[in-house]
Amino acid sequence: MTTGILLALAAALVYGFLALSYELAAKRHYPTWHVILYMQFIGLLIGLAVTLFLHLPLYNLRLLGMGLIGAVTFVGGVACYLQASREREIAANWTIVNLSVVLPILFSVWWFKDNFNLAKGLGVFFTLAAIIVIGGGFQRDPAAERSSRWLTYIVLAFFLNAWLAVLLRFVPPGRGPVFTAYLYGIGFLLVLGYTLAREPRRLPDGALFAVSAAAAVTHWSGLMLTMAALVTVGRVSSQAGLIVYPITNGLVIPVAVVLGTLLLKQKIGFRSGIGVALGVVAMLLLSFS
Repeated sequence: MTTGILLALAAALVYGFLALSYELAAKRHYPTWHVILYMQFIGLLIGLAVTLFLHLPLYNLRLLGMGLIGAVTFVGGVACYLQASREREIAANWTIVNLSVVLPILFSVWWFKDNFNLAKGLGVFFTLAAIIVIGGGFQRDPAAERSSRWLTYIVLAFFLNAWLAVLLRFVPPGRGPVFTAYLYGIGFLLVLGYTLAREPRRLPDGALFAVSAAAAVTHWSGLMLTMAALVTVGRVSSQAGLIVYPITNGLVIPVAVVLGTLLLKQKIGFRSGIGVALGVVAMLLLSFS
């Protein structure tokens, strides 16, 4: 159990740096689909390299189907998140998108029969409270159009982000690298087709490529650590999802906020600060067995 918890903690830390990569891409207004294209390509290379190094069988129809579902939801979620990140600070965006872990937790309760108690019910309540507080009670502010656009993108990112976490519980032990190869490979093909058809041709920008590479490395590493944590905890507990998800998606909220404050010099507004606090409380309640 201790090893699994440590793996989950490591995943949370890595995801914190993923948040910084997304934040840099958004605030520098890099073309969204180009950022995702390079991220998917580098992730594919990493997944293939590790798969071949470990001599894992590459063909797996089940993982292919899961990779297709994961690629569609992940690519869509990242695109929406990057758009939302242009409107608000990392504290608001990263808190809401990671609170989407409540959906995989509820799925675990339904599908895997994980335990659901009063604390987890309160955790769901605090999740909704955090989202409402950060969103300003979903009231239109003076910048109505900007607020509406942000709300649309962050809500879409919230729902799309949840399903990759669900899929991770179905990846067979030891087949994580193969799954990532499918996930990023299919995502790369999808985005490549879109960019060739709709986006202007342009040579890779060095800084854009570096940010995309950082996002790919941190996301791939976070996925592998999360899958390892789920498998490790699952060997000694039937509540793997309820133990791992609140750590990987809960602890990363204050980690990313601190990193954004220290490294990007972002200021946290009062409303966002209250929302982050409510989100952390929600994750603590959801982690109670």
